[in-house]
Amino acid sequence: MKVSLYKIFAVIVVGIIAGLLPILYPQVLPLNMVQHTLLVIFAIAATAWLCEPIPVYATSLAIMGALTLLISDSSITPIRNYIIESNGGDLLSYKGILNSFSSPIIILFLGGFALAIGSSKYKLDVTLAKILLKPFGSGPRRVMLGVMTITGCFAMFMSNTATAVMMLAMMTPVLSSIDKSDRGIKAMVLSIPFAANIGGIATPIGTPPNAIALAYLTGDNTISFGQWVVYALPIALVCIVATWIVLNVIFPFKEKKIEVTIKSEFNKDWRTLTVYATFIVTILLWMTEKWHGVNSYVVALIPIIAFTTTGVMKAPDIKTMNWDVIWLIAGGIALGDALSKTGLAEVLAHIVDYSKLNIFMIIVSVCTIGWLISNFISNTATANLMIPIIFAVLSTISATNPETLGTFSISSIVMAAALAMSFAMTLPISTPPNSLAYATGLIKNRDMMLGGGIVSVMCLGINILALYLFK
Repeated sequence: MKVSLYKIFAVIVVGIIAGLLPILYPQVLPLNMVQHTLLVIFAIAATAWLCEPIPVYATSLAIMGALTLLISDSSITPIRNYIIESNGGDLLSYKGILNSFSSPIIILFLGGFALAIGSSKYKLDVTLAKILLKPFGSGPRRVMLGVMTITGCFAMFMSNTATAVMMLAMMTPVLSSIDKSDRGIKAMVLSIPFAANIGGIATPIGTPPNAIALAYLTGDNTISFGQWVVYALPIALVCIVATWIVLNVIFPFKEKKIEVTIKSEFNKDWRTLTVYATFIVTILLWMTEKWHGVNSYVVALIPIIAFTTTGVMKAPDIKTMNWDVIWLIAGGIALGDALSKTGLAEVLAHIVDYSKLNIFMIIVSVCTIGWLISNFISNTATANLMIPIIFAVLSTISATNPETLGTFSISSIVMAAALAMSFAMTLPISTPPNSLAYATGLIKNRDMMLGGGIVSVMCLGINILALYLFK
């Protein structure tokens, strides 16, 4: 990888600026030493992920190294003692940082990789792809729209990560049939995580931020399941169609036809049947989580255990898993946990004084801040942080200056903020589906930044517009 001095210079400048801001504006950023250090790490990491002066997985490892060496309970002794003696804030647990490598999200990824390996070795993905393609013909644009529609529908009722795992596994032979020089392959890959993220907004159970928002909408602000769907489903449909159009414009297809042929007959040996049975059982358990109570992370262990114990997946197959993506995600998880546990995320969320804003600025700020934070930490963590703040602020405004809200209800604004958190799709670390798409190796970080950046901002705008039209 060629090193760019300009990119390195940009990272250094951003780090210096982040270090100076709390000193120059202590009223805006009242940070202790741990938070101040983390702000610099966060700014450098974000810039490095965007500019890629080093590989993105290397940035993630550097993050974990910086967190453990500088602001953990196992940091360099003089630094640790100085922080403790000067009451510079609570140190992070080094075990907690390193445990990012064993996060449930990591297990879900490994389960997805296992499904992909098993289905590819035993031709399940080819069979599913042929069935999936049949109703939509052979035109690549129509196929992509069909894939996005199906992905969005699944994501309404099951984890968007599990949905992305399933759909990417199904689409592997489709992707392999497209010429790698055809920019349209990037659109096809990105369409799956984007549709999974967007589809989750349509129901209260589709994504955690929805459920968290619903928990606060009680009493006079109660929103039923049906009301949520009536409001959010049209937004999801418009966003999916708009995303389809944008991806086709940014990454146009050269090929006019996609053909997937099964080169071998259906195999009936016991290992092939094991792969089919495991795939079906895993998908069904992911789709019916609310009935049996076993979460998607635990379900992801099933293909790993089934394939390794039966010999479907052997040591050479395990080595082919995308470990660079695992490192990338672990770094993102560690950074997100650090932002939350040190209180820096809450400080950043409180930068805006909502009481001094008009209703338009309130709506734009709560949606934009929620969206922005979700690009770097999980949307669940963002919702847990932001929704209580937003609800408290709106309740206070409603009680003291009800004319500020005008015809907008508290519930509608809280819903809009929750939906905005699911539109954070700019980076591979922004959502697990994004990381899964990046793991295919068919897109680069800049492809996701370009496509995800435009799609994210567009969906954010559609969300705010919908609030004004259907308040």
